[in-house]
Amino acid sequence: MIRRAATSCLALCLLCGAAAGELFDRAARDFAAQVDAGALELLPAAYHGRVAILETLAREQLVQMVHSTGVEGLSPVVAYLELYFNAGTCADRPVLYVREKNMRAFLAGRLDANSAAAFQATRRIPPAALLDADGWMALFRAGRADRGDFTRAGAIGSLRDALPELADRKEMRVAIDRLSARYSSFMATGLLRVVPGGPEGWQPLEEVFAGAAAQSRPALPPIASKWLALQTAWRRRDADEVNRLAAALEKDFAAAGPKLCPARRARELERFYNRTAHSAIVLAGFAVSLGLLIVAMGTGLRWMRLAGMGAFGLSTLAMVAAFVVRWLVSGRAWYLPPIMNQFEAVIGSAMLAAVLAFALELAWKRGFFALAAALYATVSLLGGALFPEQMESSVRAQHGILASPVMAVHVAVIIIGHAMVGMTFFLSLLYLGAAGARWLASGRGPASSAPDLRPAGELPALAAIDRCNLIVAQLACWMVVAGTLLGAYWGDFAWGRWWGWDPKETWALITCLVYVAVLHVRFVTPPRTRGMVTALLCILGCLVMLFNWIVVNFLLPGKHSYA
Repeated sequence: MIRRAATSCLALCLLCGAAAGELFDRAARDFAAQVDAGALELLPAAYHGRVAILETLAREQLVQMVHSTGVEGLSPVVAYLELYFNAGTCADRPVLYVREKNMRAFLAGRLDANSAAAFQATRRIPPAALLDADGWMALFRAGRADRGDFTRAGAIGSLRDALPELADRKEMRVAIDRLSARYSSFMATGLLRVVPGGPEGWQPLEEVFAGAAAQSRPALPPIASKWLALQTAWRRRDADEVNRLAAALEKDFAAAGPKLCPARRARELERFYNRTAHSAIVLAGFAVSLGLLIVAMGTGLRWMRLAGMGAFGLSTLAMVAAFVVRWLVSGRAWYLPPIMNQFEAVIGSAMLAAVLAFALELAWKRGFFALAAALYATVSLLGGALFPEQMESSVRAQHGILASPVMAVHVAVIIIGHAMVGMTFFLSLLYLGAAGARWLASGRGPASSAPDLRPAGELPALAAIDRCNLIVAQLACWMVVAGTLLGAYWGDFAWGRWWGWDPKETWALITCLVYVAVLHVRFVTPPRTRGMVTALLCILGCLVMLFNWIVVNFLLPGKHSYA
């Protein structure tokens, strides 16, 4: 019986032009090739508390659902609208990405034959496996599915009865939450807010469609009626009508004024920001500068150091430019820079480390500051690329107490401190590596490999690294202490108390104490081992900071938890 149903489903897919593992059939791809994606991309949408462009929403939701913005070569906005308008047609296709190995192993044996084949090829499951009667009714009311879609999806085995058995398994909770979030993105309930009006300012599109289907409906406003007509034309595969309506919507929004819709130049800037892959470009630049500076350190070649500093400077400039563009795109006030969530704090910290390192290099011309900052920036950018769920990078508006200038100053100072702490970590590793290499080469103990500090022009390599580490450690101490005090002040401003021994506050205090110890222990440490002790304490301080930034943020409950 199961084999017969799978065979029937496969035959239907082939008739529609979609093979197992493909998300869209031939008709959808042919239609998409005729749609003017550029006109749709710049249409405004209320998203994450601000008026964004439709392309931004489409890209982020595709990454959430399908784990990619480039779905079978289609424009992100066209692919997303196809999934939205023809949700019923796509319900039996591989849409929802499953990243977690434990969840993939669980699902592999519970899918029907055709879905299992697509799952093997794409790591995606069909939404029909999770849709229940309420879900189908929501799609019917919004005009996103019909009875034919429901009948065809009947061949997909349901997973809804199997998933509850995972609820009590702690190791599966994250996977369940992520699968639920991807399913919610497919349903898009209350998400696609592209029609101005209603009690919340912008109406979800499914509410407009459901209201239009009612018998006693009032006359729809022009923008709502055009969106309704666009859905109808989309489902009819009438590309010419879709393009005409998209152009008409652009004119309607332009006539509505900047209070409703950002100016076209601002929307084009946001599209540019979406497409530049700035993180990848900057990551490559810092990696190149890192390689050149390491070679220059080992060979002493002046031109190699200059080339490394040039690559470092250009990467820093690109990072600052991306930071400014993100600030403009976010629509936040001038005193609210984009450093207010985990992704922005990490990237902002890397940028500030690079800027400060460049300034220090101009003053001391050692190369070690830039080397440490390039390492820190490379690791930070890699973290953002490798852990997208943990460091969600959406551009969001800030509201309530988070929109306070006090909060912005507190976060800015503390991430400068974190940047300096990260640099001390890499400078300390560099010191220990150089000391170890010298010890192996000389055959003598580590005490003789750590000379006293002498005037800057006469410093040998190890003493120069130690001097750089001390300078950065002093900056780190001042910034971390100042940021923690500002955090206490903001806590009184926001929560009515200066200190509450929240895990974040406690570990921030521990970080402060470690870096105060770094500076004061030097006074009682013999000169020959001073650099070594400083390096070891700086590494300890960085590990404490990382515990505060990662474990406390995501794993421990508290007011500062991101979990």
